[in-house]
Amino acid sequence: MDTHKLPNILEAALPPHHRATVTWRHGKFDNPWDTWQERSFSDVLKWNRERRKAGVPTDGWLIGNHSPTAADFAAAFPLEQVDFEALANPPGDAVQATWVGHSTLLVQLEGLTFLTDPIFSERCSPVQWMGPKRVVPPAFSVDDPRLPKVDAVLLSHNHYDHLDKGSVLALNKRFGDSLRWYVPLGLASWFHRRGVRNVVELDWWQEAVHPGSSVRVALTPAQHWSMRTPWTRKASLWGGFAVLGEKRRFWFAGDTGMAPVFKDIGERLGPFDLAAIPVGAYEPRWFMKPQHIDPAEAVQVHKDVKAQQSIACHLATFCLTDEALDEPAQLLVQETAKAQLGPDAFVAVRHGATLRTAGGSMLNQPERLPVEKQA
Repeated sequence: MDTHKLPNILEAALPPHHRATVTWRHGKFDNPWDTWQERSFSDVLKWNRERRKAGVPTDGWLIGNHSPTAADFAAAFPLEQVDFEALANPPGDAVQATWVGHSTLLVQLEGLTFLTDPIFSERCSPVQWMGPKRVVPPAFSVDDPRLPKVDAVLLSHNHYDHLDKGSVLALNKRFGDSLRWYVPLGLASWFHRRGVRNVVELDWWQEAVHPGSSVRVALTPAQHWSMRTPWTRKASLWGGFAVLGEKRRFWFAGDTGMAPVFKDIGERLGPFDLAAIPVGAYEPRWFMKPQHIDPAEAVQVHKDVKAQQSIACHLATFCLTDEALDEPAQLLVQETAKAQLGPDAFVAVRHGATLRTAGGSMLNQPERLPVEKQA
């Protein structure tokens, strides 16, 4: 047998997002769509040169205000008081979601309470003395005694604004082995090294039934990448999650660029009562487009996955890219109107606000982020 043909045979036997040949520059996983484009270190340098030349503030800015104070951020993103009574008594026939900040949501569905990409730390960084700093505090803390028991965590990928070591350790300390962590392939060992044992790895489209319930958790594809250090690029998988109850369904997109897979998600697993879709961290488009959708694309994703209603995430918390921190919520309102969607179809709520939805009907009116231009 010609051994030189072995890599090709291995590639053909693997799913298209798996790689047979692994190097430090190309990990075990990849994006299988033509919409994906790699970004190099020279691209990062180019972006940094451009933002310095344009005078883009790296610690966050608002429309009409390039030097906002803490008071300015507080006015732009008022923190809603968490309705802990509602969290303690979630509706049995609805999906209830509370936005904690960034991509962290507390979601309740058919008797289960779970968190998405929990980050409660001050900074999304390998260290807490430098790196992107919160402009809005989390809606509650892990050790708040009013917080209901959390059954599961849905962890989309290992970037520092989604996989936060301090938050993982705090949640593990409070809930221990009763808390189940659903993660993409290649991430379980990271948790095991930190004493977290109840971890379930999933591949794209793979499902697991949550113990003691009939709710299924499925990892769905996303166009993104993973890395904690330069030598772990794409060493673990990334994705979103569908939570499939007997009557209600929820979908969390994770981090993603626009790709042709979202219609497949809608056809296979939808429609969803509620979807959590990222709308921020999209500028400059020449750099961010393959990995982060913008508000217009987010609206298209909402339609593709057959979401009856959607809640915005990945915005108004950390300054990661070049757009004003209040721009995504403003553009989202415009884009939903352009798409001829109702005003409740896709909303950006305040940090701490709770949204309840069932069968395409919003059961409450959560406080929403201001979308007026800053003076």
